[in-house]
Amino acid sequence: MSHDSVLTLDGVTPKFLGMGVFRRTQRPILSSTVDTIVTVPGMHGAYDFGATMGPKQFELECAFFAKNHIELQQRVSALAAFLLDGDGRPRTMPIIFANQPDRQYMVRYSGDLQIERISGLGTFTLPFTAFDPFAYSTYWSHEINVDSLIVVDSDIYVDTGDYIYTVTGNQNITVYNYGNQNAQPIIEINGAFSSLSLTVGGVEFIYSVPMSGTLTLDFQRKTARIGTQNVLQNTNARFGKLPVRISNIQVSGTGLNFNMTIKFSQKYA
Repeated sequence: MSHDSVLTLDGVTPKFLGMGVFRRTQRPILSSTVDTIVTVPGMHGAYDFGATMGPKQFELECAFFAKNHIELQQRVSALAAFLLDGDGRPRTMPIIFANQPDRQYMVRYSGDLQIERISGLGTFTLPFTAFDPFAYSTYWSHEINVDSLIVVDSDIYVDTGDYIYTVTGNQNITVYNYGNQNAQPIIEINGAFSSLSLTVGGVEFIYSVPMSGTLTLDFQRKTARIGTQNVLQNTNARFGKLPVRISNIQVSGTGLNFNMTIKFSQKYA
């Protein structure tokens, strides 16, 4: 079991679950596309309006190695409970593969789970689906420092700043995105300003009324909150993305006096 293709599943090893995951596990290069096309009667081909990526399917080739059929059934029952929540619904969990220990997919059991049994041996194919087909770094940007346990072959460097800044005037902030896809950060502002402009990936976000407290801007969910209060009405509701590699966030406004934390996980195809 030392050669499992899966490093951890929801933070535990296959060995902890009493099983092995073989190297012939199926991991597609990319998920299937969802194409947007329009065909016109009498016209060859179709108009292509682009595509998005569909969910990514994984098939883990697994086996239980037990002393007898009783222990085998105990492991089968434990795995079944592990895959479900308290209401018996398949739950979403992170999976980390051994050959990419610095990134994870969020998956859940999806499909059919049969098992072939011979005494204490049980072999099966465990189907998982990542409905978000992209992998994400196991590290959050603002948590990286010289004490972080960064994988040796990772693209992430510990000396690129802590993504926490003190802002008292207009400035450009250099941000490093080591993924190979654009990132949509969470920006947390703790302090005060009279007006605020943040230009991220060439898109200007404007907060047009005075603010004092902790403002959380979620660029993926397109939300702006102070605590639990929705304050999106105070903005122009334009949220940009952090390009791959190095870019600048332009910070400007009036009465700027706050700490700003930029939080995101690197995103990979």
